[in-house]
Amino acid sequence: MPDPRAFWLDEQFDREHGVEGRGRYEAKVLRRIDDFADTWGDFAPVGFAVTAWRLATELSPGFVRWHRRIISATCARSPWDGSLVCAVTVASRWPAELTWTKQWQRDRGWQDWP
Repeated sequence: MPDPRAFWLDEQFDREHGVEGRGRYEAKVLRRIDDFADTWGDFAPVGFAVTAWRLATELSPGFVRWHRRIISATCARSPWDGSLVCAVTVASRWPAELTWTKQWQRDRGWQDWP
């Protein structure tokens, strides 16, 4: 049965390829601790989460891994209410309900996949 997870932490690879007993992600956070400077006094953890996500996904391969159908995933603070929002691009087939008419293909939100 295929793994149903969309995202997961690759802790084993991270530890195995770390240096001096530290995982790759831990070492990167320590090197880039100044990236978190604006988040320490924030009541909401959104800024911290956005920075942590960015650092985890910049590693190659990422500390946060995702399903092969996910093309990209980013996190940001919502300009509307300050909550955490994520944008995920997923490759999928056309929903069956949309295949019977070509009119939906004019929608720019849908992109054909090779």
